[in-house]
Amino acid sequence: MTGQHTTTMAAVRAGTATAVDEATERVPRSDRPRIGLPPVPPLPSTTRAPVPRESSGIRVEIQALRALACALVVLYHVVPLRLPGGYVGVDVFFVVSGFLITGHLLREVERNGRVRLGHFWARRARRLLPAALLVLLSTAVATFLWVPQTYWQSFLREIGASALYVENWLLAGDAVDYLAHTNAASPAQHYWSLSTEEQFYVLWPLLIVGSVWLAARIRVHRLVVVGGLLSALTVASFGYSLWTTSTSPPEAYFTTPARAWEFGLGGLLALLAASPLAGRHRLRTIVSWLGFGAIAASAFAFTAATPFPGTAALLPVLGTVAVIWAGAPRNDWSPTKVADFGPVRFLGDVSYSAYLWHWPLVVIVPFAIGHEMGTLSKVGVLVATVALAWATKVWVEDPVRTGTPLARRGLGATAAATALATALVVAVASGGWLYVKHEVEQARAVAEAWATGGDPCFGAGALDPQRGCGDPFAYTETVNTTFAKADGSRGMSCLSVLAETEVQTCRFGSDDPDETVALFGDSHTASLYEAMEEVAEERNWAVVTYLKAGCPPLATARMPAVNQPSDEPPACAEWGAEALRQITADPAITQVFTSYRSDVYKYRDDLGALHDEIPAEVAQAPMRLLADAGKQVHVVRAVPTTNGVHLGPELVSLEVSAPDCIAAAGEVDDACAGPREVRLTPDRLAEAATALQDGRVSVLDLTDAFCDEKTCHSVIGGTVVYFDGSHLSATFSRSLGQLIAARV
Repeated sequence: MTGQHTTTMAAVRAGTATAVDEATERVPRSDRPRIGLPPVPPLPSTTRAPVPRESSGIRVEIQALRALACALVVLYHVVPLRLPGGYVGVDVFFVVSGFLITGHLLREVERNGRVRLGHFWARRARRLLPAALLVLLSTAVATFLWVPQTYWQSFLREIGASALYVENWLLAGDAVDYLAHTNAASPAQHYWSLSTEEQFYVLWPLLIVGSVWLAARIRVHRLVVVGGLLSALTVASFGYSLWTTSTSPPEAYFTTPARAWEFGLGGLLALLAASPLAGRHRLRTIVSWLGFGAIAASAFAFTAATPFPGTAALLPVLGTVAVIWAGAPRNDWSPTKVADFGPVRFLGDVSYSAYLWHWPLVVIVPFAIGHEMGTLSKVGVLVATVALAWATKVWVEDPVRTGTPLARRGLGATAAATALATALVVAVASGGWLYVKHEVEQARAVAEAWATGGDPCFGAGALDPQRGCGDPFAYTETVNTTFAKADGSRGMSCLSVLAETEVQTCRFGSDDPDETVALFGDSHTASLYEAMEEVAEERNWAVVTYLKAGCPPLATARMPAVNQPSDEPPACAEWGAEALRQITADPAITQVFTSYRSDVYKYRDDLGALHDEIPAEVAQAPMRLLADAGKQVHVVRAVPTTNGVHLGPELVSLEVSAPDCIAAAGEVDDACAGPREVRLTPDRLAEAATALQDGRVSVLDLTDAFCDEKTCHSVIGGTVVYFDGSHLSATFSRSLGQLIAARV
């Protein structure tokens, strides 16, 4: 198996080096303003805020910040255990961008009385887009060449989103999608921070323009209005960031409103003064060292478990503010000498391209070499990152920005080139995505025909020794891993999401049923949709679903949602209580099929502490409630997971995506099987049902449809068992219908 990556918050906590070196851009002088604005009163001399000076050279402390931030995020991705908080590099870049862009805009307002939006956006496009789009296009080509087709749709989807600068919102949505969050890390996901910065570049100049217009109308100095608006937005954004960090961490991490305060602090620094104590070298040296130390401390002290951004982000953000405020003090023990060191300046120069290139290499190289990266491979990635960054800076970034006809032509030429280049990347990504979609639909039609064809060796039926099916684990022509990854159960569309308390139901089966049954559980229970559909057709049943992602359907008052903090909103408990009430109150429902992956949930005691062990009486109480209401309760034992896959000599204990694993293994029999004792996790719900010893409650164990005496399998009867790491594929679920019908 090659290049397995799990999309977690830790895997994406990094940012792209997009802070533009506005301090080195010479802006033409103008002897008169471009437009006439009503005069505005000057600021009182005691409160006048100096506008950051234009510099004819490079601000070494900002280049050093770029170099440090780039090194942090690159090393964090290549050797994460060595630098667990390296993702704070993104916060450094956000502050630098806020400072530089705000300073540039304010200088233009002071010179011309306005912001020429078209020219500003054209400069940003020429500075940022050529390298960004080149890397995206190269990444798409590399995906076609080396990455198994099972990954194409998710990778290409994010490449397209990155080209359109909405990657941060896509990742925020996927992170709260109970199923999508298990997708492999794409080689374009680091573009989320570039998307955030581009959104800042679009919105902030408009706010400056609005502030200047308002200042002219109310006859207040423009810097007062700009400062007031920027302060209000910064405070509001910080408050929103604190709130979402505790209530919706993905939204806090990825979305622009929750990150705007970091740009805002940089902007306020540009508005007030870049170095108000010029000449105080000793004080500035101390402040500069403290700033760099705060950034470094956060990189080593923070981990993936640190609530972020929230208050934790103040450490690297204020550290960056301190470094910029201190400037470049000149004395023997200041950090300026280190900042002015040749390799540091070089890394600062190429930091943007270095960040763009490094993550696609980290993701795609394991696919290309056929195994996870070792020390030599990681060193090669670092060397290739620097080499590609230098080449991109010299041959793409600088020429397009300053030395090509595009830089000398009007705004229309830049807009047209931007649109064409973006369209090319989106077209390549969309074309690949549509190709895979066509392949999946063809495979789906084949699977539907085979599943309805009455083949006794289809799916789970192949394990019935009386059918004489030969090798039930063979890689046959019906095994299609790309289709399997898209073969999610239709029951997933019936799930209530985590934050919902309203009970939503789906109904399928007979319109004039002999019996009505309930399917009550979490997303793993939802995977039984196709199996229950087969049973309903045979028994003339109607099936009503009561399903919620990540929530145990029984004992919910004591068991929070999966992977949720102890102070989560009580959505699971409220939903579970209402679902139980509806089922028990419905006289038409005679049987209830229920289950959940009890090994992923915890039990909360009277003091609020969480425990792995679920007391039997807690799980049994809702069973008794259903049974006393006249329902026959069938507790379906949790199906095996994909734990325990052998990747070379190593036994991986975590779940892996079955389609990705099988695709990486190639066309070999019994790929990605695992030991029975590892894959069969404890099912405390089934254990509690057995201990209840009530004839109205039974346990339906389907383990023999997945496992023999020693091994549990991922390819059975010509089908891929799972569409991810633990949820059944719709095709295999359908094959379980015959087994359930025979045992109920």
